[in-house]
Amino acid sequence: MSNWDSTAGPSGDPVGQTSRSSAFRAFARRHGVSDDAITRLLWSMEPAVHFDWKAPESVRPGDRVIGHIGGAPALPLDVEWEMGDIFVASFDLAAVPRTLFDDGLPREGHLLLFTWSDAGGGKALHIPPGIETTVRPVPVPSELDLQFGSSHRVLDRWAMVASRDDAWDAHAWLIGEDHGGIWGEAEGEEAEWHARLEAAVEEYAAKVGVRPAMDNSTDKLRGVQRNVHRSWDKSTDAFQRLREEAVLELRDAPERFDEVYDRAWRELPGQPLLHLATFNMEALQYDWMDGDISWLISRDALRAGRLDEAEHHWLG
Repeated sequence: MSNWDSTAGPSGDPVGQTSRSSAFRAFARRHGVSDDAITRLLWSMEPAVHFDWKAPESVRPGDRVIGHIGGAPALPLDVEWEMGDIFVASFDLAAVPRTLFDDGLPREGHLLLFTWSDAGGGKALHIPPGIETTVRPVPVPSELDLQFGSSHRVLDRWAMVASRDDAWDAHAWLIGEDHGGIWGEAEGEEAEWHARLEAAVEEYAAKVGVRPAMDNSTDKLRGVQRNVHRSWDKSTDAFQRLREEAVLELRDAPERFDEVYDRAWRELPGQPLLHLATFNMEALQYDWMDGDISWLISRDALRAGRLDEAEHHWLG
């Protein structure tokens, strides 16, 4: 089943999906959520999947395992595990829970994430289904590597078990502090923008009976990372202003949301990066560093399934 064929809402309602936004709008409408609130949510929120770490031997039959952290990666036969590429995690994309709020991820193949020993760089690798793979042996340092004190670290292996698939984050955390915002007390026009988005979240929670989890400090797949990337610096005001213009424009034609949203992204003064995944450095046993390592991706690359284009960032 593709990500757009059918799925279920929080109450189990089956909904046919004809676009990236139509299934969520249809579900929310049936529960009495206003089109204005739906437009604000679709515009400003990113769905996320939170996950717990479990020792492989403690995984239970009912656990939703979506991949694993550490250990050795299964790589295509023509791809080597290079010295210095610390394997962080492999997501089984087919196992990642689907929700009506589309996260844009493909639902096939595996997403592998790597970082460097100093977290100064890294990469992502998307392995499509049908590609033969093999578990690679740990790279062996050369004599020159050893002379410079280099080694190849292997992280302990853990299972990733989905814990929340009803989580949302606000783009760039452009929302009040009570809903996870990190910007402090907003003023003037921005305070009104935040208040309108908060009201949309509250309306959804009251009508649907589900309060989405918002957490800017947990390991997650998609959603929004804890520290806003600089690519958002020049776009936050325009992003919110265009949202409020879209609310008015779409009142008579909400089915045009995708068209209007795509146009708005092209009009932004920059092209902000979207969040793909985040892991806490301390949890990964990087005892000499703090902060998070994240993989960010352009909206165009995400929509096209070009996950290999994700950029690695250390965000302290």
